[in-house]
Amino acid sequence: MSKTNTSNKPLDTSSSEYEIPIADNFKLNAKKKLGSGAFGEIFYGTNIKMNEEVAIKLESNTTKHPQLFYEAKLYMSFQGGLGIPSIHWCGSQGNYNIMIIDLLGPSLEDLFNYCKRKFTVKTTVMIGEQIVSQKFY
Repeated sequence: MSKTNTSNKPLDTSSSEYEIPIADNFKLNAKKKLGSGAFGEIFYGTNIKMNEEVAIKLESNTTKHPQLFYEAKLYMSFQGGLGIPSIHWCGSQGNYNIMIIDLLGPSLEDLFNYCKRKFTVKTTVMIGEQIVSQKFY
């Protein structure tokens, strides 16, 4: 993981320019939003030096209770565990705190929707086994 640092490069996800440079090695695709939650938004991105897909999480740096850097520390402490993404870069740029992580695959919600919102007993047991194995990592 690259050191946390601050860049003065602007970051405008509402821009008509949909590929936004992040740090020196990454591009965020503002047209490909992967999800959002209480603590920010996640976009599809690319590591331009390695030509790899990544997930880029943004959190406004004006938020009252920033969580992104704490989340990055948790990921670092669980590094190497099954289903735990590696952190490629974490820092601030423009008006955002940013964390760039491995793109792991579809979310549990995506899989549930793909299965017409009904999991088989086998699928439920397999998910349970994965949760329990991660709990003891």
